[in-house]
Amino acid sequence: MDIKNVKTFIKVAELGSFTKAAEELLYVQSTVTIQIKQLEKELGFPLFDRVGRKIFLTAAGEEFLSLAYELVNMLSSAERIGGKSQQTLLRIGVSESLLFSVITDFLPNFKKSHENVTLNIKTGHRIDDLFEDLKYNRLDMVFVSSVLNTEPLFACHYVRKENLIFVSGAEHPLANKKNVPFSELAKYDFLVTEKEGTCHKRLRAIAAEQNESINIAAEIDNVFVIAELAKKGLGLAFLPEYCVSDELKNKTLKKLSVNVKEEPYYSQLLCHKSRWLSPAMREFVESVKTYRPER
Repeated sequence: MDIKNVKTFIKVAELGSFTKAAEELLYVQSTVTIQIKQLEKELGFPLFDRVGRKIFLTAAGEEFLSLAYELVNMLSSAERIGGKSQQTLLRIGVSESLLFSVITDFLPNFKKSHENVTLNIKTGHRIDDLFEDLKYNRLDMVFVSSVLNTEPLFACHYVRKENLIFVSGAEHPLANKKNVPFSELAKYDFLVTEKEGTCHKRLRAIAAEQNESINIAAEIDNVFVIAELAKKGLGLAFLPEYCVSDELKNKTLKKLSVNVKEEPYYSQLLCHKSRWLSPAMREFVESVKTYRPER
């Protein structure tokens, strides 16, 4: 099996286009078509369905894609044997909250001890976008906070249970009350993340369970801006506790005592299950575990 044909297949699958794959690989389109046909003939099954001008992976193509990544990764690993000192690229997708609350704290020390690792970090407001990039090998791993992963394509190498909490400014009327019912929270405005965000989804679910509606003062795609505005009294917020730990310590924000059931929520490091874990990836995982131990 020609590895060039396998790499071309991966590129076509990632871009969803023979034309775009040819442009990125610096081939003429006919070369891409020939390579895919050769691969399909060798495998004995079609990799793509062609509907008009659009192409879609067949069920067999989806299954082969995971193996294709594994083949390319194994070849790359073999080529790196004996060259441990060469520069390594590590592509990581990170939830914005974890980027500023965790990654920026331990990254300087990680880089000092891993000078040969070049980090390419992509921030994701939508976790689904990061998962899509991970699925199609545009990222090596993702570090996200969400519900516990159930996607069979992904393997989890780190998990830590987190807390989502209600917070207010120090002078808010609810700041020092105990066992506040959600119905009382619902009387006040909320500062919320984008609708696709985990915090916003969970807040809406809680409101629905309590038969209440949420008054939204502002929808902002940055949890740290939300925290700043909450400190200034613009509204209540529902955020990961690790994002506002400093504010809680210096008492510029108050954690509200609210009568609602807490749902599990986790920080996780995930990679494709077929992905070979390089030394750099393993060491990154260990760095995260050292800085914020699993629990």
